[in-house]
Amino acid sequence: MRLKLLALYALPLACALIPPATAQTKRASAKPFVVVESGKGFDQLQQAVDAIGDARGTIRIASGTYRQCAVQSAGRISYVAAEAGGAIFDQSICEDQAALILRGESARIDGAIFQNYRGRAGQPYHAIAWHSGSLSIVNTLFRASD
Repeated sequence: MRLKLLALYALPLACALIPPATAQTKRASAKPFVVVESGKGFDQLQQAVDAIGDARGTIRIASGTYRQCAVQSAGRISYVAAEAGGAIFDQSICEDQAALILRGESARIDGAIFQNYRGRAGQPYHAIAWHSGSLSIVNTLFRASD
């Protein structure tokens, strides 16, 4: 009987020590780039792209201004702003080409803003360099760029 009572008192304490799933989700979503399918968050866009690799996935981008770029060399990736117009990519260039270099099977960009992509020293810079696969761009704005 004492063992049963002890178990009844110990259960709430044990449950309190296990972090709830919502706390884990909030921790992952505190990162600006979240792979929706896994819930894993990243500080760098390239890390999220690499985590998807040659699979299919969605990267949810938190509102903010980013000076980051990424190269997608495989897979089918959707880049989706958590809030339309809230994810702003500003001036960042990969491989002396663009903010997003797309060489995968497909890419979808939804709700982002790309700004200040201007050529320098005879070098054209672009927000997006589309090399292969299918590309869909919706609810996206390009401003103050060549």
